[in-house]
Amino acid sequence: MKLANLVFSTNAKIDALRTIYFAGDGISGRKISLLGEINPRSCQLALQELEDIGIIVKNGTRKRHNYSLNRNHPLYSQLLAPIFEGERTLYRKIAEKITELLQDVEGGDSLISIWSYEKRIKGGKHTGLILLFGMEFERKNFSKVEKRVKKALMEMLNTPVEVTAMILENLRDGSRLTKLTEGAILRVIFGEKPENIAKDLNIRRGPAYFILSNSLSVS
Repeated sequence: MKLANLVFSTNAKIDALRTIYFAGDGISGRKISLLGEINPRSCQLALQELEDIGIIVKNGTRKRHNYSLNRNHPLYSQLLAPIFEGERTLYRKIAEKITELLQDVEGGDSLISIWSYEKRIKGGKHTGLILLFGMEFERKNFSKVEKRVKKALMEMLNTPVEVTAMILENLRDGSRLTKLTEGAILRVIFGEKPENIAKDLNIRRGPAYFILSNSLSVS
């Protein structure tokens, strides 16, 4: 019996479980599909399989229901929680490393958020990281910060990551953000959530609204 395969045998299962774990109990299947970036049909099948083994519980009516994790299930305490808590810890270490690298950069202490994203490309996925700074951060330091953080992440993860520095003003028209992420879901690994920033900047429509109004906090 391969117990780990019961919950980690497909990307759809892993992404669905991660979404419920970090977003919290009582989340709809549609929201899981959106935040987990899972094909709706694949998400439905994954949720059904996870429900069948009892690691998640479905609540509500036939037409309106949501999903929660079954924390009494042995697979939760022995497999699921340790892996996702380990992932959370790694994200925090990444954030700590980045803030450390910014200490000698003028305006580096104005870092507001660190967001990660994955967008589909031919042959796989592309991982990116957005460093969002306050307006006092000077654009001349963008390249310096991007190169420094990119190098550090390569050393930590041995995985190429595209690093992009932005200031709040870059989010107003949304063109740079939408082109960069191509509609991918933002994952917050440090600082302010995109939804809150959208409200603060009064972004209620336009190309950046959808991206900023849907994110998953994994910090």
